Amino acid sequence: MIESGQDAIRCFSCLLPASQGPTFMALRLLLILSLSYFMASATLNAEEIPGWGEVVDPVGNCPVDFVESGISLSIPAGLHDMNPRLQVTNAPRVMQKIVGDFLYEVRVGDFPRPQAKSGVEGHASYIAAGILVWQDDRNLLRWTRTGSGEANAVFLSCEQYEQGQLVGGGNFPMEDKPITLRLERRKDRLILSATYDNSTWRKVLERRCTLQKDLEVGILGLNVTQKDVEYRFEAPYLLSSEQVQ
Repeated sequence: MIESGQDAIRCFSCLLPASQGPTFMALRLLLILSLSYFMASATLNAEEIPGWGEVVDPVGNCPVDFVESGISLSIPAGLHDMNPRLQVTNAPRVMQKIVGDFLYEVRVGDFPRPQAKSGVEGHASYIAAGILVWQDDRNLLRWTRTGSGEANAVFLSCEQYEQGQLVGGGNFPMEDKPITLRLERRKDRLILSATYDNSTWRKVLERRCTLQKDLEVGILGLNVTQKDVEYRFEAPYLLSSEQVQ
């Protein structure tokens, strides 16, 4: 079984005769070097997505792929959550480092609401995708398009955690269609907004911000149901007082 880039290179090298003259040896070396570069590039692309950020997949089973209008995030059935109170913060995300005030937007495609009573490990049937602001696994805020099986509804949801405890947020009605989410930090305030048409913005919520200056922001997906789910994201936009490379 080929389990790494080095295994692939060794396997490929063994298929070539060891001695066929200087010209063939040069070609052999060139092919091996090309394969090495390809494997290194594939690994880099799997971890860093230009314009989106670094892929963080704690469980290791949630691929991110390019689609025509943006990226997709596929999450299989099982526990993939972002809930410090339950000490579960293993949801996949794609994050960028920031410092100070910022504005982040992303468009979240529509997705089917889950079936009732399809949650895993005692959870309600719940899926969500949207924006994550991350300090650490005890201090964060998520702003998502959310689907509930038990409520048979799609809604906007905010959950803010400080020192592992839920300190605020709420659920807000929305139409069952794609939506663009915006999250702004202005000094000690976090402002959450949304729009369907990318023109008429609606301020939904404002929260006090106690997060530190150095943070990460990006997209995330949640799935705590018995069915696989795929989320699609488009048009990420980050404006930061200081973006970290």
